[in-house]
Amino acid sequence: MKNTTVAYGEILLRLTPSTHGDLIDQSSSLNISFAGAESNILSNLSNLGHNATMISSLPNNSLGKSAIRFLRSFGLNTDFIEINQGRIGTFFIEHGVSSRGSQVIYDRIDSCFSKTKINESVWSTIFNNSKYFVITGVTPALSKNCQNNMLNAIKIAKSNNVKIVFDLNFRRNLWKPNEALEFISKIINDVDVLIGNIGSVSDIFGFKYNKVNSFSDLEKITYDASEFISDKYSFDLIAMTIRNQINATQNQLGGLIKIEDEYLYGKSYEMQIIDRLGGGDAFVSGILHGLLNNQKPQEIINFSNACFAITQTINGDINYFEERDIMEFSSDNYFGHIKR
Repeated sequence: MKNTTVAYGEILLRLTPSTHGDLIDQSSSLNISFAGAESNILSNLSNLGHNATMISSLPNNSLGKSAIRFLRSFGLNTDFIEINQGRIGTFFIEHGVSSRGSQVIYDRIDSCFSKTKINESVWSTIFNNSKYFVITGVTPALSKNCQNNMLNAIKIAKSNNVKIVFDLNFRRNLWKPNEALEFISKIINDVDVLIGNIGSVSDIFGFKYNKVNSFSDLEKITYDASEFISDKYSFDLIAMTIRNQINATQNQLGGLIKIEDEYLYGKSYEMQIIDRLGGGDAFVSGILHGLLNNQKPQEIINFSNACFAITQTINGDINYFEERDIMEFSSDNYFGHIKR
């Protein structure tokens, strides 16, 4: 039985000022961790009890080895991560506070991942026992080589009846909207599960909307964005995050899914944000967790929204919480009481 979820993407060195909210300019020390949209999703999924395999490339040095150990700590299969010469991609985060937004600075040009060609035998081997293949819009923005790897992987995955999960994840700092649309147009008809938000649908596909300040208005616009993309393409499932950003520290978070022409909304959460990154990846892992467990659509979106919100209460990109913690968090009688 096919039960493994596979992802292809870059694992990055994550550097953040040691004092939360400080600027890099004023920092004398940085906290070190590892992250990446695809590896975040798989780490979360593995932490929820599922088999997950990462395909990537890391440098043959202490940073690469530390990244491998980090992924293995969540139970990921790292056997298909190639070790090559070169550098690890890096990003710096300045966490926003109040009305000052968070900022991400990339230093990932010419990383060993962007230069690594994945052999066809790797895809053929791993997809033989896989159910879902997770990719995001970050990876093809890195290099032509990454685009070719992704196109080749999708072709082999589809021939093995593997479902394609694609998170739009548009990054303005990595490529332009027209470049993104040109590449995504090549793969979008092979996508089975589409993940996004109104911003990514707007940036890539030209969806127009007016800025609003209420969560209910954002729900309506997210519905419209889902309809907009559904008119152009066909998917088994669309899942969209909804974030009403009052400021950098205070957000209201939720989401919706569309499956078999039915829209379902889950519970929303008003949150004090500790770490702005990783929430969307937690949402994706919640969707996959529900699909792998054959949950009902309403259960899937309820759990995914809870994953989205609870991850923003801790530092780092990874959702360290177990299923029972997430379920308790999502219950109607949970208000942050101390547990003794």
